[in-house]
Amino acid sequence: MPDFADELGQISLFAGMEAPELGALAAHAFVRKLARGQVLFNEGEPSEHLFFVRSGRLRVYVASPRGEELVLSVVGAGESIGELSILDRQPRSATVDALEDVELIALPAHEARALLESNREALNAVALALAAGMRRLSGTAADLVFLDLPRRLAKLILAEAVRQDDGTLESQLAMSQSGVAARLGATRQTLNRAMSTLAHRGWITLEGTTVRIDNEAALTRFAES
Repeated sequence: MPDFADELGQISLFAGMEAPELGALAAHAFVRKLARGQVLFNEGEPSEHLFFVRSGRLRVYVASPRGEELVLSVVGAGESIGELSILDRQPRSATVDALEDVELIALPAHEARALLESNREALNAVALALAAGMRRLSGTAADLVFLDLPRRLAKLILAEAVRQDDGTLESQLAMSQSGVAARLGATRQTLNRAMSTLAHRGWITLEGTTVRIDNEAALTRFAES
């Protein structure tokens, strides 16, 4: 059986825990793997596990009765999923699926809850994680109301950007245009027009799901205007 104690010790939620505590917690953990597109859990399902992402990225979203989707966040390596339901014992508040092949460490909810009830530092770490999530959602809501789609798109591209070895700045959106549109509260058609607007201005080049940023300064000024 794998020993997850060292990995759990690197997660902010368990920072400061002693080796015996980590070992006891790790004894209940197990690996969960998802292929691209596979659902981790659905909105409304019972909250049975707390998850930590080892590798890959997942999409967190809600859907309307008509099938329209709004992406709330994208979660990557080193992050956790499910803290809210662990605290309030309510069903899942969103659906989560894999944007690419994903590997997670799963911890049964009752074990995670017992930890939070007995460890003040772990409880504080969860509170900070939830506060950060609320700040992100507040920012997303404000962007949906106050920014037009091209500016929301520019902000997303910049937020996802990574500097490559050759010095270029690239953003891996890691999902289809329909998925990106759902993340921005738009349709695929309006997203295409917004992407074309940024490309025609010479600020970006689109190559599949990769966006190369050709003029970072101009794109940043536009996103913040």
